[in-house]
Amino acid sequence: MKIEEAVTAVTAEASALLSCLGQPVIAYHVTAIMSEADFEHAREMQLVLMRRSIEALVDDGLEGVAAEHFASQFHGRVGSTWRLLHRSDGAPH
Repeated sequence: MKIEEAVTAVTAEASALLSCLGQPVIAYHVTAIMSEADFEHAREMQLVLMRRSIEALVDDGLEGVAAEHFASQFHGRVGSTWRLLHRSDGAPH
């Protein structure tokens, strides 16, 4: 799996988030996370994106609980895709 494929896989079901934050913003953050080889730093970056996602979804009119649920699912996809990408690259975790 390549970084571009990972970004596509993560964002495939994130239309609400892509709509309110914008595709370039999401692509930039997800690409940066996927490019990060250090697990802890990638996780910190994910948490920042998750908080920003919740704020953007709420600002866009989604209820807080729904926004948190959606962001949590997105966060999980980012994490699992990061692990798949780095396992296939042979990078240390």
